[in-house]
Amino acid sequence: MSPLRSSRANARIVALALAFLVASSSGGVLAATGTAIEFYEPVLRHYFMTAFPEEAVMLDGGQVVKGWSRTGGEFTIHTDPAPDRRAVCRFYGAPGSGVQSHFYTADPAECEWVKTLPAWRYEAIAFYIQVPTAGACVAGTTPVYRSFFSDLIKDINHRFTVDLTAAARMPLKAGWVSEGIVMCAPLGDADLAADAVRLLEQASFGPTESLVQEVKTKGAAAWVDEQLKLNVTRYAQPPWFDIPSDPALCVDDKTPPVTPQKYCIFHKITPAPVQMEFFRQSKSAPDQLRLRMAHVWHQIFIAVIFETYATAELQQRFRDHAFGTFENLLLKYALSPQLGAFQNWVKNVPEFNGIRPNENFARELMQLFTVGVNQLDEDGTPRLDVQGQLIPNYAQGDIETLARVLTGYTFPTKPGYTPGFWENGSYYVGDMIPFDARHDQGFKSLLGGRLVLGQGGTAEAEVKAAIRMLVDHPSTPPFVVKQLIQKTVTSSPSPGYVLRVVQVFKNNGAGKRGDLAAVTRAILLDPEARGARKIDPVYGRLREPSLQWTAMIRALDVVTDGFAPASADYRTQSLFQAQTVFGYYPADYVLPGTLTPAPEFGIFSSAGFLDRANHINGLLYNSDFTYSSQFQPMPQVYNALGTPSPALTTFLADASQPDALVARLDRLFLHGTMSAAMRKTIVNAVNKLSPADPLRRVKMAINLMLASIDYQVQK
Repeated sequence: MSPLRSSRANARIVALALAFLVASSSGGVLAATGTAIEFYEPVLRHYFMTAFPEEAVMLDGGQVVKGWSRTGGEFTIHTDPAPDRRAVCRFYGAPGSGVQSHFYTADPAECEWVKTLPAWRYEAIAFYIQVPTAGACVAGTTPVYRSFFSDLIKDINHRFTVDLTAAARMPLKAGWVSEGIVMCAPLGDADLAADAVRLLEQASFGPTESLVQEVKTKGAAAWVDEQLKLNVTRYAQPPWFDIPSDPALCVDDKTPPVTPQKYCIFHKITPAPVQMEFFRQSKSAPDQLRLRMAHVWHQIFIAVIFETYATAELQQRFRDHAFGTFENLLLKYALSPQLGAFQNWVKNVPEFNGIRPNENFARELMQLFTVGVNQLDEDGTPRLDVQGQLIPNYAQGDIETLARVLTGYTFPTKPGYTPGFWENGSYYVGDMIPFDARHDQGFKSLLGGRLVLGQGGTAEAEVKAAIRMLVDHPSTPPFVVKQLIQKTVTSSPSPGYVLRVVQVFKNNGAGKRGDLAAVTRAILLDPEARGARKIDPVYGRLREPSLQWTAMIRALDVVTDGFAPASADYRTQSLFQAQTVFGYYPADYVLPGTLTPAPEFGIFSSAGFLDRANHINGLLYNSDFTYSSQFQPMPQVYNALGTPSPALTTFLADASQPDALVARLDRLFLHGTMSAAMRKTIVNAVNKLSPADPLRRVKMAINLMLASIDYQVQK
């Protein structure tokens, strides 16, 4: 540390210590509970925690003590003693010791020991709190993690946080070590509400105030367990339709009277009716978790098809098998005729006249759906060889051999037709069917002998054997689990988070591998998913367009026939119509200039941000003026309702009190984490509108909140 920096640092720390003396001597702690608030000073690179309101005010004001700002980290503390609570001792570096930091401990023995150290000065009991038993906190409390920094010469600092992700990343910084759980902070009503909102963002199509209350009452685990047992919501199955060879046979009939049934292409050769049903069901379907996970799986297991009935059948597969085993889900996907057509492996045959079997699905079955390109450790980090190089999971020869396995399947037989390998035309109901006479029955060895198939094997047996081998591969659990976490909780999960869920993927506790109900439960109930405060800067995920729409539909009680949300995002995420087999966005996309994984940002741009803002604005105000025809009832839509602006009736009662209105919306949309500056901006904007028009006031507050980046990034 340079002399100049050392001088400045000492001045700031001394000022902070003086601020504490003022706060503590003024008798500032009076309530039965209080809040411990975390601050950070970038010059010192120090964290500091205070439970004294006056001290926090001084730091916020930047007058007596400059350079400190809130991190967003905070937790509840007790200000009174009780039999189940420990006194928390607060220390500061003794004058002349070189220690320029504060230290807290709830361990009586540690407190007494630190009092004997010349480098530390005991200040006071800062607050009271429960402590862990056998390394764990009891129900109704949340762990407080402590990290320690020392440069081994003078600089010492401690950090206290309830955010496990933030705590897990501290040891990645030079000089920092984790000291585990040291306290157990009580959970208040606001904490439980914030965590309920977060769970519903991860496990449903969006929170509603009534569902937040339900989760608070039942608890996260009980709510998830109930959801796992609910019956499956089904898509209405459109009738089978053969696309005619002559397009003139499927044209819209505009002869009056024009009815929805006359829009041939819209109702038979596009996914539009299924997209619309998706958004309608997102609002009221009871099995929200199943539908949410089916939405996740359809982004991993890509297959794009145009026929309306075929789209519905494929998407229903994901719903039906979302909580079965990974092996069964993968097999049902692999044998879907939609995938067979999309990946060119339907009617794949052995080598003939020098033409080898199509390799598309063989390559992508390994690259995208199971093991990934390179070997992974169980925590999802790449495994390296002795030269520090990535280790490939497969080679070109493996792709060619797997392509030979994937031969001999054709489309399901159309109703009323005679089965035949070549004769079976495009039909997308049911699994593809095997014809052993068209299957490569030669000897095969895959992935260095992980799978060896003798001569004469059948198509069905060999495909199932290959699927099982890939499911059992050690790279499959971390490769799949990381994607599931990224698409539900956070784009940048810590290795520890991935590892904990991988253990469940490998064994659900009863010896079953790939139990997706258990894996889903583990993802959602992991301590890195749960919690009232998430302050790690790379935690969270950008809301994809379809999920922003479902969240608005649910939270604002939007009436819709589904056309507006289905048609709004065709430029960035046309639902069920991913542009490539890699999905709507690149799975390996990182924020520019960083190493932070952020897949959804791959389809985010300044134009995309404006699109999102325009969709919100259009939804809120299309009843007040003609914003766009997409919000109006469309003639080609059955039982057309359009998507009129929501009445927002439940929010009108708070319109006369902007502070109360904004606080309510903050709880529902931002987990109660809105910054003071943002709150002031929105309240001021609402106050500029006449109290005589409460609906305008509510719309203004909602519009500004939903368009903010604070909402766009789901944390």
